[in-house]
Amino acid sequence: MSVNRLWAFPVALLVLVLVVGSPESQAKSGTPITACGQLVTTSAFLTRSLYCSGSAGVVVGASGITVDLKGFTLQGDGSFRFGIDDDSGFDRLTVKNGVLRGFHRGIDAANGADELSVSGVVVSGNVGLGLYVSGDSASIASTTVSGNGGGGMTLAGDSATIVSSTFVDNVSPGVFVLGDSASFTSTAALANTGQGILVFGNGASVRSSTASGNRDSGIQVSGNGASVKSSTLSGNTGYGVDVEGDSASIASSSATGNGLEGIWIFGDTTVIKANQADANGFSGSASDGAGLGIDVVNGSFTVPPIGTNSVHGNDDPAECSPAWLC
Repeated sequence: MSVNRLWAFPVALLVLVLVVGSPESQAKSGTPITACGQLVTTSAFLTRSLYCSGSAGVVVGASGITVDLKGFTLQGDGSFRFGIDDDSGFDRLTVKNGVLRGFHRGIDAANGADELSVSGVVVSGNVGLGLYVSGDSASIASTTVSGNGGGGMTLAGDSATIVSSTFVDNVSPGVFVLGDSASFTSTAALANTGQGILVFGNGASVRSSTASGNRDSGIQVSGNGASVKSSTLSGNTGYGVDVEGDSASIASSSATGNGLEGIWIFGDTTVIKANQADANGFSGSASDGAGLGIDVVNGSFTVPPIGTNSVHGNDDPAECSPAWLC
């Protein structure tokens, strides 16, 4: 082996050691979270599951950081503490990959905490809300919110995005959004004791989603420009879809077996097309002759649908109002 080649090997090894072991490279891996109530001001990660008695799980102390639960569980003792505590309102917080349970709130992002991102998290069995968010542009993805005592999620802010997430068996609504331009895609709201999805705001959009078995309406929106498409609303105690606002569009969706009417709209310039609404209106399995498949109040102002709607076996034999919708 030449002298040059003999020198090349230790030099290359030294460079590798310096890169891997440098403070800069270590910082990129984040700060280990080793105790409950730890204040984090850089991206951080759990090293093990923690039981937090009388303490928050993690306290957020800066904007733009990630809390990676690494598949572990943060568990509270039911006291008024939060699993992820961003009550100071730091923006661009990311929470991912783990379980939050047994706190008063699993995640509390309050006081204008914009651009919260939650992904791959199970938020279950919290005494109050699973998630509370006060801020714009929140993103909730691939997350399960279940069995929380004060509701699945309450979100006050515009432009929220909920994708591929499940809200099941929560007390009160599965999801409550107070804000404009909320978007739900591939979302499931199941067996909640209130509405499955409840929105107060304009421009709400629900796509390819399911709201079933809720003890109120499957989807309830108060605001203009609501859109529900390619979704399933079944077995809810109230309406399948309940919209109060103008310029609503309900398309290619199925509303079956709901206790009140399948699709109920109060508003002008509504478009209803290619929906199926069967066997609605039998509240408590009893027939009282009331309960249409589709009912649009102010129907004389409704834009005629492109295509047809199908209604069968609803408790009100009229099936549809106005009749030309079906």
